[in-house]
Amino acid sequence: MKTLMFLACPNRCSTNRFELWNASVYVDSRGRYLEHRAEDGPLYRCVECGSPAMDLGEVPGAMAADREALENPPSQYTCPACEELFTAPRDQNPVVCPSCGQTFPVTDAP
Repeated sequence: MKTLMFLACPNRCSTNRFELWNASVYVDSRGRYLEHRAEDGPLYRCVECGSPAMDLGEVPGAMAADREALENPPSQYTCPACEELFTAPRDQNPVVCPSCGQTFPVTDAP
């Protein structure tokens, strides 16, 4: 799912104009636009103050991921072989000890 982009200047400039930093724009011999390529992730800067723009369109997804992590924290396990304490995702079964490599099934505690 593609998120909507909502660019904002960290200095709260009111122009709401942003320049794409890391894109190559290709033109023909008469200067007419042919294509552009944004390298890696696109970077934008505020035209008024030059500050890097922030994409606030990513905020709802990041907040949902944080909420999910808080509601479903990783479980802590003790390895039956080496007694190492470690964490693993709650839905992972069987669990593999990162210290000794022992694999063991887990059951939900009542």
